[in-house]
Amino acid sequence: MRVRERLCVELAALRPDWEAWCARRGVTTAEGVRQLITAALDAEDADRDVPVETATRSTAVDEPRARVEIRLIQSELEAVDKRAVASGLTCNRWILALIRAQLTREPQLGQIEMRLLSDSNRQLATVSRWLAQLARDASAGRLPPDREPNLGAVRQLIDAHLRAVTAVIRANLDRWSR
Repeated sequence: MRVRERLCVELAALRPDWEAWCARRGVTTAEGVRQLITAALDAEDADRDVPVETATRSTAVDEPRARVEIRLIQSELEAVDKRAVASGLTCNRWILALIRAQLTREPQLGQIEMRLLSDSNRQLATVSRWLAQLARDASAGRLPPDREPNLGAVRQLIDAHLRAVTAVIRANLDRWSR
């Protein structure tokens, strides 16, 4: 005699979202449940977390916010405060940046990073103006043969800019993904 194993779950308000999730993947709701259970069991066997697919996007300025309250012990609050101050952020903004970095996998820049990027972009704008002037002078024939532009210096400035921006973004992503 064959025994059917059945699992009944009250989804309540989650039902429409669950059906939409399954429809996007082209599976029935029952197949979707089986896939999630299999993924959870496989993850447990491999001693790792279940991969969660999150489809978040950067927040819009005018999008309404929901309030969340968390309770930290004093030592945790002090650690958060120290990290927030070091990043040039408030505690709330630091926690929000941490959450958004985890959800979106995008950089969450603090005051320090924004200042560094601003300085770097200002330097790149200077390089851009210099190149434009050199191009105008070269096309008008106003560059004497003995005063050819030092393209090596331009390349060094651009490379320095790229290294600075890459370092800021990499450090930022590393900080928030720990």
